[in-house]
Amino acid sequence: MDLNLKSPEVHPIGHPPPPKTEGTRMVCRVDELLARWFYKLGYQVALTPGYFIIVPVLLTVLCITGYQRINYEMDPEYLFSPENGEGKYERAVVESFFKMNYSSRFNPTRITRPGRFGRVIILPKVGDDLLSSDVWRELRLLDSVIRNASIVFGEEKEKFTYEDICARWQENCFENDILNLDKIMPEVEAGTLNLTFPIMINPETWDAHIFPVYFGGPVVDDGIIVSVPSLQLAYFVNADTKYQDARKGRGHIRR
Repeated sequence: MDLNLKSPEVHPIGHPPPPKTEGTRMVCRVDELLARWFYKLGYQVALTPGYFIIVPVLLTVLCITGYQRINYEMDPEYLFSPENGEGKYERAVVESFFKMNYSSRFNPTRITRPGRFGRVIILPKVGDDLLSSDVWRELRLLDSVIRNASIVFGEEKEKFTYEDICARWQENCFENDILNLDKIMPEVEAGTLNLTFPIMINPETWDAHIFPVYFGGPVVDDGIIVSVPSLQLAYFVNADTKYQDARKGRGHIRR
C-alpha cells in the first residue's frame, strides 16, 4: 500500500504562510493581509513599548487643551433644520404677512422664532391650589421683583433694566394679564364668582383671560375651574436686532 505521505510544512512562529498561487495568479486573502499588518505592529510594540504608551498620552493631553476654546452651539434650529427646508420657507411666508414687532406691536401669538424670554412656574407651598388672595398678592410681588431686575452687558458694562429691554405693546411692556385676577380673587374665594374654563372676561378690567395659557393642570368641573395646582408667567424681551438678541442672551442679571 503506497500512502504517498508528505511531510507537513513548517513556518516560523509569528510568520503566516505565503499566499497560495494558482499558476501566475496569486490568491490573496484579507485575513492573511491583516495578519501581516498586525504582526508587524505587534513586533514594533514589543520592541519599543514606551513610544506606544507615552506618545498617545501626550497627544491626548495636548488635544484636550483645545476644549477650552470650544464654542457650543445650542440652537436646535441651526443643528437640525435644513437651511432650505420647507419649514423655513413656510415661516418666511408667515413672517411676510404677520411680522413680529417687539418694539411696539408685540403679540405672543405671532411668534415664529425662539426669541428671548423667561418663564416662571409657580407651585403652591401648601396644598395644591393657587386660587387665593394671599397667593395673588405674592404673585404681584414676584412680578415687581422681576420687572425691577437689571443686567450688565457689553465692554462698557452698560446697565439695562427690564423696562429698557422688554417687548412692548405700544408704550407698555407686555404684561401677564392673568395677574389681574387679584381684583376679583376675594369673590372667587367666597364662591360668588366662578372662573369659567377655558376663557373668561374679567368684570373689573375687561381682560380676556385664556386660562390654558397660564394655568397648569387645572381641575375643572362642568366648565368651572375648581383648583389650579400650577401657574406660569412669561417675560418677553426685545430681540428685533442681533445686538438686542445677544444682549438678552449674555447679560448678567443683578438683583
